[in-house]
Amino acid sequence: MQRMVRLAILAALLAACSIPFNYTINVVQYLEAEGTFQVGAGGISPNPKTVGPVQVTWDPDPRVTVAGATLNFKVCFTSLTPGASFSGDLSYAAYLGGNDATLFQESNKVAQGTRDIAGLSNGQVCTEGQASLTESQLAAIRSGTFFVGARISGTAISNQEATIRYRAEVFDLRISGSVRP
Repeated sequence: MQRMVRLAILAALLAACSIPFNYTINVVQYLEAEGTFQVGAGGISPNPKTVGPVQVTWDPDPRVTVAGATLNFKVCFTSLTPGASFSGDLSYAAYLGGNDATLFQESNKVAQGTRDIAGLSNGQVCTEGQASLTESQLAAIRSGTFFVGARISGTAISNQEATIRYRAEVFDLRISGSVRP
């Protein structure tokens, strides 16, 4: 009898415990990882250049508790137009939300990186960003369906019409929480 009580207590303790976890989603595989836009004497065209929205789905497990998440990105820009010179800056802003129609609202902006592009004539220029998600963004992840996207904007100008290629090197969503056995 005493052994049965101990087993019952052990089973209850195991059921109540949880194991911490970290899981990284490589969002680059969902998002348009690279593309082009134009920069001329009048600036960026289009400004902003919108990437997405892209839907990401998963099947939530009731044993999983998502407690937090961070988004990291690194995007590099390269001129495809020989002889072009540049001034101003480019900004890359990452967004995550629960609705594709409202994804690009300021409240869904996760992180933003801005970089002077004068060096674009000599090679690639990269920008990076990292930030924690808000509670409403975490709720979107917990729901099993969320949307990601990005916007490229800035004050960049060029001495001639130039084509700029962007390439997302990193776009990772790191989720943390706990799992009940």
